[in-house]
Amino acid sequence: MKSSSNNLIVDLDHTLIDADLLVKSSIGVLKKSPWLLLNYFLWLSKGKGNLKDQLVKRFEINVTNLPYNQTVIDYILQRKNNGSRVILATASHKNYAFAIAKHLQLFDDVMATNKDLNLSSYVKAEKLIERFGKGNFDYVGDHMRDLPVWEASKLSILVNVSRRVISRTEHLNRLIISTKR
Repeated sequence: MKSSSNNLIVDLDHTLIDADLLVKSSIGVLKKSPWLLLNYFLWLSKGKGNLKDQLVKRFEINVTNLPYNQTVIDYILQRKNNGSRVILATASHKNYAFAIAKHLQLFDDVMATNKDLNLSSYVKAEKLIERFGKGNFDYVGDHMRDLPVWEASKLSILVNVSRRVISRTEHLNRLIISTKR
């Protein structure tokens, strides 16, 4: 459970916030313009990054009203006080990620999805390894899709996780912050 990594990487959806911005933006766009449902599948056929890029152009998220996870924020503050660099790394669109980072003033940098790249799972692990090196970062996440990232990290920090995630990560150096109710 110990870590000497100075890089703390934090996921966004269901980790830093108790929501999913893809779902939120999809609902927001389709409520305003239900006829775009047909376009939704066309956008998705060109990749999840493209879908998210199309949605962010049509729906603005009010970052001040998001359901932030105070336990995760407290953990980030504790790590910052101990000298860690904190990076928000998310599969959510970069526009949303940068707006959240600006609002919270907690992050030293942001890595996020853009039109051509969906920063999730193996892709996220690969990009983090390229940037920091394998085992040179700690990662806060919530879902089985984070397993490749946790496996590349020094410390796997689990938030809002299911029993399944707990059992599938037993082999890792991990810290469980919270479980699903």
